[in-house]
Amino acid sequence: MRSLISLLILLLLASCQAKTIVVDSTGSADAKTPAGAISLASAGDTILIRSGSYGGANVDRTLTISGSNESRLGGPLVIMAPGCRIYNLTLVSGGREPAVQLQSEDGLLVGCKVSGSTIGVLAAGTNNTVRDCRIDSPSGTGMQILGRGNMIQSSTLNGNVGIMMNSTTQCTVEGCSIQALQGILMDSSTGNKIENSTFSGNGFGMVLTKSFANLVANNSLSGDFVSGIDVANSWANDIDRNSISGGKLGISLRNSKSNNLTENICRKIERAGIYGNGATENRLQDNSFIGNGNGILLSGSSRNNLLANNLTQNTYGISLRGSLDNVLRDNHLSANSYNLRVDAGESSSATLAPSGHDFYYQDIDESNLAEDKPIRYLMAEADKVISSDCGFLGIISCRNISASGMNITNSSVGILLVNSSDCRITNSSVARSERGYYLLDCTAWLAEDCRALACQIGYAATGSVSGILEESTAEDCSAEGLRIVNCMNLKFYRCIARSSASGISLQASKLCTLLDCTARQNEDAGIQLISSHKCILQGNDASSNNNGISLSGSNSCILENNTAGGNKDNGISLQQLTVADVQSNTARGNGQGLFVQSSKKLTISRNNLSENRLYGLRMSSSGDCNVTDNSFMNNEIAGVNLVDCRGCFLYHNNLADNSIQNAADNGANQWDAGPKFGGNYWGDHAVAGNPGSVPRTIPAKGVDRYPFQDPWGWR
Repeated sequence: MRSLISLLILLLLASCQAKTIVVDSTGSADAKTPAGAISLASAGDTILIRSGSYGGANVDRTLTISGSNESRLGGPLVIMAPGCRIYNLTLVSGGREPAVQLQSEDGLLVGCKVSGSTIGVLAAGTNNTVRDCRIDSPSGTGMQILGRGNMIQSSTLNGNVGIMMNSTTQCTVEGCSIQALQGILMDSSTGNKIENSTFSGNGFGMVLTKSFANLVANNSLSGDFVSGIDVANSWANDIDRNSISGGKLGISLRNSKSNNLTENICRKIERAGIYGNGATENRLQDNSFIGNGNGILLSGSSRNNLLANNLTQNTYGISLRGSLDNVLRDNHLSANSYNLRVDAGESSSATLAPSGHDFYYQDIDESNLAEDKPIRYLMAEADKVISSDCGFLGIISCRNISASGMNITNSSVGILLVNSSDCRITNSSVARSERGYYLLDCTAWLAEDCRALACQIGYAATGSVSGILEESTAEDCSAEGLRIVNCMNLKFYRCIARSSASGISLQASKLCTLLDCTARQNEDAGIQLISSHKCILQGNDASSNNNGISLSGSNSCILENNTAGGNKDNGISLQQLTVADVQSNTARGNGQGLFVQSSKKLTISRNNLSENRLYGLRMSSSGDCNVTDNSFMNNEIAGVNLVDCRGCFLYHNNLADNSIQNAADNGANQWDAGPKFGGNYWGDHAVAGNPGSVPRTIPAKGVDRYPFQDPWGWR
């Protein structure tokens, strides 16, 4: 009886054993098509597909299907049953349907080559795994994941989009190689992992949109990406230990919050290793930035923590532009062109704060190092003396701060003062910075015995009042030695601006004084005033520049006892002025001594305008000016040349030995002050008496009725 029972059990087991069904397109096996084999199979069976081309199939029972890479299915393979295993097939869909559709759960796709016109693999079910596959969708998406817990491992994906994840959770991409315009697009998804994968392309490596609590770790991204990892409107994601090189942006945080970016390495990225726009409360810690445009660039961002990052050989190390209340601790900045930049940024940031000063309110302590020196950033402090050991100095909304002996290099601004009063900077040097010293909306300040070397702008002041720059030097600056904008009542004593693009420039400023300053060997103007009124220029030397002293739209200024010699174009240039007093200046050896255009009511007296290559005085379209007691001698074309001028009064001037003509005038101007006071001395017109009575005609229209016998015969 026992033997009979054992035999029955063996027969039953034999009848339940899984079978293998072979597919061969020639008809020499169990079935000619995969669909035919599936119809013969039971759950747990194996289908072996021999080399050949076949149509697609719907798998509606739990099966193992395998073949060689020469086993090609030319239509969609739809997995509708749980636990299916698919190995070593070539799966192609030329239509709009995905080549492989994982609609159930716990499926496995291994070692397959997949190609789809729109989507290669669609994972709509849960807990499916794709491993060691090559997935191509040149104009579409390699793999789209909709279901929960799906995994793609050790696979290669090529396409317009590598992987798209929509409203899913707890999915994993691991050990993959993705070459696509957009590597991974994750939308409204949470708890997913992207790890140990490589990305290359020229669009976006990874994009997280409206997604949170995802992990992006240990990936390598290279190529001409617009952004390697782009985090938009997302929060609480961990982006760790990724290596990104090339492209425009490494990691972008756009309107994103509370993300953790740790131990990432960003190299040779055009704009920024990490870029934040509208980013808040993110933590950037222990990241390395090498050779980028910006290491970290935050624009319109607030309350982020930048901790223990290493930034070297970037154009800018850390840039905080139009941003608020960010915390910097233990960051190390070295060998960047400009280590730290803090400013108001673009005008679009203005809505974030009621005052532009707010953008300078940052929490930066001395644990941060620039060129191995502590960054000192003071906010709302008073009555302090700053140590000279300093890699950057910021003085924000402070009073009565003193600093001396600073030696700062490679900073956006070496010494920054904002909204502060009664502060003093002495005996300090800033080199190779965008702006050596910058004073924004400051009052009653003093900078004395300071140096700015090889900066873009040596000294800059905006909106500042009642400050003094004394015995300070700007040299080899690529823009201005001194740039003063919208300031009032500033005084510059014995300052030097040399060998720069432009020497001293005042714009929209008034009541300023330049006394005994030197502006030499600058490519453009030595001293330039634009729309700057009621200023005094006295005792300055503006020589060997393109233009010596240039005033444009600057009214009621006084120029006295200045020297402007050896300038390529004009010694002194006055354009579009109303009222100016130009007296006792020397402009010799220039292209033109004094050039006046579109101006009126100027007093030009006691100046030496001689030995210039063109004219001593050339006036154009000007009127109602008094030109008296000047010397016009040995100029190579003419002493005085008036073009289209009216109402000007020229007398008691010495005009002699000018090469072509002593004077020319085609307008309605007066060349003498009547018989009592007389006219001018003319080296080419001999008369008797001081003044004489033999008129001297001025080509083409004027006449001096009472010229003088002797030079300076009126004195």
